[in-house]
Amino acid sequence: MEQPTEAVIYQILSSTEDVNATMDHLMYELMSFPGARLFTKNELLYTVYWLETNDFIFRSTKNRTTRYFRTAKGNKKLTESEQKN
Repeated sequence: MEQPTEAVIYQILSSTEDVNATMDHLMYELMSFPGARLFTKNELLYTVYWLETNDFIFRSTKNRTTRYFRTAKGNKKLTESEQKN
């Protein structure tokens, strides 16, 4: 899988633990978490799967809601991205 842009990686990692950033929200055309409209749905979904495949985030399903959480590797990547900006 080709690595997504740093901008979309940052967007997903920074929104991962937001209560509104669920997989369900990514399935709709109008994504409701802040900054999501800067990217296409395909870019966001691809990045979520890329981050999960590369162990930056992990999936958790509770009460039929799928959420993503950052791993230690994901937290490190987010910190590095924030320091660049």
